[in-house]
Amino acid sequence: MLWIVGAVVVASVAIEAAIVYPQRVTVAQERVDFRGAVQTMQQDAGGCAVALNDGYRALGAIVSKASNQLAEARTIIEQDEEYCTIAVNSDLYNLATYAPPNSLNHFNLTPVVKEVYAWAFPNAASVLAYMKTLLVHPTDMSTVTLIAGRLHTMDTVLATANAQLASVSRQLGISPQRVELSSTSGMPSFLRAELGRVAS
Repeated sequence: MLWIVGAVVVASVAIEAAIVYPQRVTVAQERVDFRGAVQTMQQDAGGCAVALNDGYRALGAIVSKASNQLAEARTIIEQDEEYCTIAVNSDLYNLATYAPPNSLNHFNLTPVVKEVYAWAFPNAASVLAYMKTLLVHPTDMSTVTLIAGRLHTMDTVLATANAQLASVSRQLGISPQRVELSSTSGMPSFLRAELGRVAS
């Protein structure tokens, strides 16, 4: 009878151990999960990057006088701004609530997710909001200065995120994984010139 009780106890302990102490994750699985996590961050923030570029084009067309459809340009920029928020963009909502796989817990990727999300909101969204002022006052230096500040923040948080991703890549023995987002792609030349004045 005692051997039956003992077998039951051993079985119970084994089950508990399997639940509380799961099998060690292999490096190969960590590599797969890590690449997947980076791809998720890229995809979820990528739509906002496209929207930012779209806003730049709408702004540039008005300022260069390639278009005189001011109301239409404003609407485009407003829609792009909204697309850099979780209220409209479900991908950004996914990013804001994304938890990397448990296999990567010891790499602490949560700050990276937050940095990538911050690139989009509030920063890219704010740049788009400021563009609405530039539609009418393209040389308004206070607005250009605000944009410069946001662009600097965007570049900083992305650089920080990619430095952390590079560190994890090294630990996993794989090529550097990055989130590729541009804060200036499609930026009209007049705005580049105005930003240059701020920098100088």
